[in-house]
Amino acid sequence: MLILNLAYQKVYKSYSKLIFMVGNIPNFTNIDVLRCFLRFNRNTSRHELAREMELGEGTVRSILEVLKFKRLLGSNKKGHFLSKKGKKTLGEINGFIKLVKGIKTKSLYPGLEKIGVQLKGTSGLKEIYKLRDVAVKHGAEGALILEFDGNLRAPDSNYEQDYKELERLFDLNSGDVLAIAFSSEKRKAENGALAIAIELCSPLKKFISEL
Repeated sequence: MLILNLAYQKVYKSYSKLIFMVGNIPNFTNIDVLRCFLRFNRNTSRHELAREMELGEGTVRSILEVLKFKRLLGSNKKGHFLSKKGKKTLGEINGFIKLVKGIKTKSLYPGLEKIGVQLKGTSGLKEIYKLRDVAVKHGAEGALILEFDGNLRAPDSNYEQDYKELERLFDLNSGDVLAIAFSSEKRKAENGALAIAIELCSPLKKFISEL
C-alpha cells in the first residue's frame, strides 16, 4: 500500500509540476482544455490550435500535456493524436454536441464575437437565467438560449422573434438547443457557450470533473 501511495504521489507531483511550475501560473481553464480536445475532431497542428483558441503556443503546449496525462491524447514526431480512450470520450461528447460554430451576422449582437453550440435532444429547458449567469461567469457578456421545435424560439420569452438566419446556419432537428454566447473576445464567447453546454450535457460535465 505504501509503494502504491508513493507511486501515486510521484505521478501527482509530476502533474502538479507540469501545471503549476514556479513562476508559471496556468493562464488557462478547464474549459480551455475542453475547447482544445473538441478540436481533435479533425487533424490540427499546435500552431493552428493556438490561433483558433486565441492562446499562446506555450499555453497550448501545457494543455496538450494535460490531455496526454489524462490518456486522452498520444503523440509522436508528427504531433498529437487521439488515444483509444480519447476516441471513446470524444465519441460520447459528439453524441450530444453537434457543432461549435462562430456566427457571422450583424443582426445579432453587432460588433461582438458570437459562438453557438448546438446540442442534440436537450429539450425541456428550465431556469434559463441560470444558464446565462454561467456563461457570464466564464467570461461572456451575455447569452441567448434557444430551442428548436420546427422554429427556433426563446423558451423564457413570450416575445416572437425571427431567427431564420440562425436556422440557415445550423442543421437543426426537433428538440435541439442552440446556446449562443457573445463577447468582445472569441475565446470568452466560446468559453461561455461551452459553459452552458457543460450544464446541459452529462459527458461534458464528466469530462470537466475528471480534469
